[in-house]
Amino acid sequence: MRVIYFIDDKMGGIASLNDNLIRNKNADEQTVILIDKKESTYTHNTIQFKAGEVIHFRYSDEENFYRVIKRLRKLVPDQEGAIIMNDIVEMQMLDHFPVKFTTYQLVHDEYNFQLALRYAHIVDIFIAHSHHFYEQLLAALPQRKEQLFYLPHGVAVPVQYRQPSAEKQPVKLLFLGRMNSKKGIFDLPVIAGWLQQWNIPYQFTCIGNGPELPALKDAWKNDPHVGFLSPDSNEEVIKLCAAHDIYVLPTKFEGSPVALLETMSTGLVPVVTDLPGGIREIVTEDIGFRITEGDNRGFAEKIALLSNDRERLNRLSMNARNKIMEQFDVKKTSAAYHHLFDGYARFFKTKQLQKRKIGSRLDQPFMPSYVTSLLRKTIKK
Repeated sequence: MRVIYFIDDKMGGIASLNDNLIRNKNADEQTVILIDKKESTYTHNTIQFKAGEVIHFRYSDEENFYRVIKRLRKLVPDQEGAIIMNDIVEMQMLDHFPVKFTTYQLVHDEYNFQLALRYAHIVDIFIAHSHHFYEQLLAALPQRKEQLFYLPHGVAVPVQYRQPSAEKQPVKLLFLGRMNSKKGIFDLPVIAGWLQQWNIPYQFTCIGNGPELPALKDAWKNDPHVGFLSPDSNEEVIKLCAAHDIYVLPTKFEGSPVALLETMSTGLVPVVTDLPGGIREIVTEDIGFRITEGDNRGFAEKIALLSNDRERLNRLSMNARNKIMEQFDVKKTSAAYHHLFDGYARFFKTKQLQKRKIGSRLDQPFMPSYVTSLLRKTIKK
């Protein structure tokens, strides 16, 4: 059978989640289609997907979007199999062009939940990896109960993990994620400011890239205890994680963060925003702390508590790693996903395409793409 993954070509947890699934299945049966919008300001994904085929699909906002999705459809072979959807472009394409593939939507967060409601008619199977979004789907689509599944995702459990730290050492803090204000990156200097005020010695490492990284560096330029790194591989990221104590994530928008699971797998204690979704299911009081959104002093207080109580820090660290090994080992969790994918034939249904309007007035099915592009360039001038 053929499994096709549509993945937005940007660095982040969704790409990592799909990569973990791909790595635990026969590569020859899998295709990755990386969708890259020319105007995107996000950092490109650096994962080397272990699929039999990796296709780079590039488009521009200047193009006629109907022509874009028509080009995308040509990449889907005329055969049966499973299509894995993570974002809007592939859903728009499937709403306009029929395929023989069975369609699976991964509902990561609120954004994907809204897509699920809008394009439910072209989805055969919905998969939520947090119980929160599974319940939301069930409430919104009760007639589709048999097609709704709750499947937690997982990560590889690394050999490297955090070793207990002495009380006199500065507490080692880590932020791992996309450098975007939605991840709460501009709260990090404020949290560090509270630690300075209380004379809590710390070292802060930020790993990641994104459009707002320069602004964060500028906002934090007077702190000698902060460093910014951009490792070339996930293996390097994991090694760096294992050299820290606490994962700090003051995020404003989240589903089930892959980075949360990855850092916990190395024994980091999470201090994260209390958001509905996977965070509340993963971060329990024996693992770490959930803090009210925007409460930067609250973040700093829990970090100070752990810095001053290394016995508790070490205990929570061990609990965090054990939880990943017991409940979120990708070798176990991916099997349930692939079992669903392998059953594609029994889940397939003929779709009633709605061909919902996409784009603007310059995006029309009858208009050649070069005309749309020319008009858009003229308007910009």
